[in-house]
Amino acid sequence: MMPSYAVDSIRQPFTGTGIVEPVMEWVETPEGRRRPGDVQARSEDTGMPLWAVEVLYVQSSFGRRSTVTAKVTVGHEEEPRVAPLTPIGFTGLRVEVRTNKAGGFAEYWSAEGLMETSKSTGSGSQAGNTGSTSGGGRSTGGEKAA
Repeated sequence: MMPSYAVDSIRQPFTGTGIVEPVMEWVETPEGRRRPGDVQARSEDTGMPLWAVEVLYVQSSFGRRSTVTAKVTVGHEEEPRVAPLTPIGFTGLRVEVRTNKAGGFAEYWSAEGLMETSKSTGSGSQAGNTGSTSGGGRSTGGEKAA
């Protein structure tokens, strides 16, 4: 098992892009390859459908700051509504860091739920709590101090 780190989404601010996609179950093809299937994946813990919520955040890698996009996998009964380019917070946020085939790092983000915007930024309400998740993420090629 790879290392997994808890992340405080108030201390590590995120901006939602407004892009939310269903996370699909992986299937094996007759050729032995894996690809996303036609069935939406569900949380092993809660049974809720899984969604990939795209976010932007600033990372420092080897002393240089850059903006990174990532997808945070969250369980939610209905597709979460995320306004484009607005602050977003998560409960139970975790990141798993793995090395990729190119020798760089890949981050896989997951969260138990979305925070109400008022808790993460001091403004109006956006989404309620959701269930536990596993998986999800995006390769970044750099290191991330969580």
